[in-house]
Amino acid sequence: MIIVFVGRKRELAYLEERFERGKPELLILYGRRRVGKTELTKEFLRKKRGIYYLAEKLPENLQLKKLSEKVIEFFDEDIIAGFSNWEMLFKYLASKHDRYILVIDEFPYLIEREPGIISSFQKGWDEYLSNSNVFLILTGSSVSVMENSVLSYKSPLYGRRTGQLLLNQFPFNEIGEFFEKKYEFDDLLKIWGTLGGVPFYLEQFDSDLDYYGNVMEKIYNQNEVLFAEAEFLLNEELREPRNYFAILRAISLGKRKLGEIINETGIDKSSIMKYISILNLLGIVEKEVPVGEDPLKSKKGLYRIADNFFRFYFRYVFYYKDLILTDQRERLLSILKDTENQFFSLTYEDFARSVVMWISGTNYFEIGRWWDRNAEIDLVGMNREERRILLGEVKWSERPVGTDVLAALRKRGDLPLWDEFKEKEYAIFSRSGFTKALIDEAKSDRSLILLHGDQRVV
Repeated sequence: MIIVFVGRKRELAYLEERFERGKPELLILYGRRRVGKTELTKEFLRKKRGIYYLAEKLPENLQLKKLSEKVIEFFDEDIIAGFSNWEMLFKYLASKHDRYILVIDEFPYLIEREPGIISSFQKGWDEYLSNSNVFLILTGSSVSVMENSVLSYKSPLYGRRTGQLLLNQFPFNEIGEFFEKKYEFDDLLKIWGTLGGVPFYLEQFDSDLDYYGNVMEKIYNQNEVLFAEAEFLLNEELREPRNYFAILRAISLGKRKLGEIINETGIDKSSIMKYISILNLLGIVEKEVPVGEDPLKSKKGLYRIADNFFRFYFRYVFYYKDLILTDQRERLLSILKDTENQFFSLTYEDFARSVVMWISGTNYFEIGRWWDRNAEIDLVGMNREERRILLGEVKWSERPVGTDVLAALRKRGDLPLWDEFKEKEYAIFSRSGFTKALIDEAKSDRSLILLHGDQRVV
């Protein structure tokens, strides 16, 4: 399979702009594993003079030796066989007058065994590279290490970086590029709800297969990388992965309150909060509170798996691995088909929240779901300064949405809670479109927005 570089236009433009300045740069590029950091830096390097070095989990002397070999090979000069210390390497790099790029990929591996190396980089930057023509990029997949050891004010490199770039997953509206735009909205949303926007995962799917064919061949297949990917990542990142597995499985089964998770897993409260905070730091789990409430004070907090790939894996793979290993994949596919509407309705809600400002043209600074004991609203966007609010309903059903849904939404919009807002908008998202009556009503009501799939109808 030929992999073609897709997207990342904004990120490439940022790197190009920094490069064209002609000043010494120390950029920090970080993001979760598989998100495309290596591919981005290699694409950036493709038409430029530069060195790419992938750090490994090796002793310091071997790391220095391997990087030195890369540098010597690149400049192709008759110099010593290597550098005996980091200062000699940085001094040599600073002596080069032409602009060049140096990428050190997976920088956390470099400092894992020898944290003192980061002080050597500080000295190298301060005394040599900060006055050179180097464009230095340090990348890392361990977000916690990059934030605590490289970006934190406690880090020796604090104040030295000239820029940083957190590389996120692709948003929904860009994943179609991976499949030459062969899929319609339904399948694309299911793919996004299954794989998220992680380039490596998207590249595993075959655009010649439909959604279910890809799930069968690329996930429900013990010989494929996606079958064991989630557990592999957790085993790489975490100690005691078994407890994290139990927490993720509990949340995937709908145990979203803290007490429910404790009862399901048997883990005590003090320990479980430590595990959840680490999962939150990794971007896998998040605490959701009704929009507008303070996350630190709200007593209505619910936990959810925020990463789409992990959410799918712990719902449809982790518990059912025995079915895959005993060649009962068709049975597992039936389980998926029987329950997918409920599962992907949450994905559709995530999509709706991500496009609120695009569909309305209003800057809503608080966006999320709202609920209390008596009512729930799938989508709320608030702009307190302008006293504007958007209230939305999201329907992932096989029937067109009618005026009854709008009437119920407006009733919830009349709650005293929203009295401070003087302008109200309503938005309804529907997988299967709308009745003629609702479309006709929307045509005469400028406060009402209808979206069929991802396309605005009115």
